[in-house]
Amino acid sequence: MIKRSSKYNRFGFTVSILILCITLFMVRPIGAEASDTGWDSALTSIEKLHDSYSSLDASNKVEKQQLQALRKQNNDKLKVINTKVQSIDKAKIDKLKVDADQTEKKFAPLLKEFTELGKKASEARKRKDQKSALLYDLKRNRIKSAAIAARQEVKIKKDALASARKQASVKAKVVKDTLAQVQALKKHITSENLKVTDVNKTRAAADKRYKAAVKQGDAIVAAEEMRRMVGVLTQVHASQLKIFEWERQITQTLRAAEAKLPS
Repeated sequence: MIKRSSKYNRFGFTVSILILCITLFMVRPIGAEASDTGWDSALTSIEKLHDSYSSLDASNKVEKQQLQALRKQNNDKLKVINTKVQSIDKAKIDKLKVDADQTEKKFAPLLKEFTELGKKASEARKRKDQKSALLYDLKRNRIKSAAIAARQEVKIKKDALASARKQASVKAKVVKDTLAQVQALKKHITSENLKVTDVNKTRAAADKRYKAAVKQGDAIVAAEEMRRMVGVLTQVHASQLKIFEWERQITQTLRAAEAKLPS
């Protein structure tokens, strides 16, 4: 497909050059000397530059498509890894949380009663109501051992949950530290893409001047603007090569991060 497209483009550009030559010769000032080597030389340059422009433009478009495919692949893989990071030990943590919540709920009435009896005994003493304080103390002491055991059991469940969360966080950090390199590479890519946007603006402006020069039969200016556009495409190609390398590094980094996920 690429070869056919190349032949087609070359044919099209040849026709364009032919039209350009006819146009330039038609509008060339009457009386221009045949020895005007600058004008003739510019016309020859345009033909060569047009081939270079065609080749670079086609190549850059193919590279851009490949870059977009690789970037999508990397972004999709990054999403998958981030989802897996968030799911580290999730089933275990969820089970421990349910267990801790159920245990706390189970002993909530007992612990509430134990706490309230203590408060009531304290308030009775402040009122110097020794009889009521004694009764509250008796009731409280009767369930004291059960309350202490209940608090201990709730603590054990909550400690197990906290420990599991901490372990999951440590495992996640190992992966996240590796993924941090991806963000650094993405910043380089963003910066380079801004450069490409800027030089493409230069290309658009040069293209307008080129077309205006063709209409005026000014081969010298047309050649200068075509040369400028070829230079822009060369810069774009160089930038895309850099971006390719960074995207490949992202691919390698994602593989390394994925390998660090707990099995």
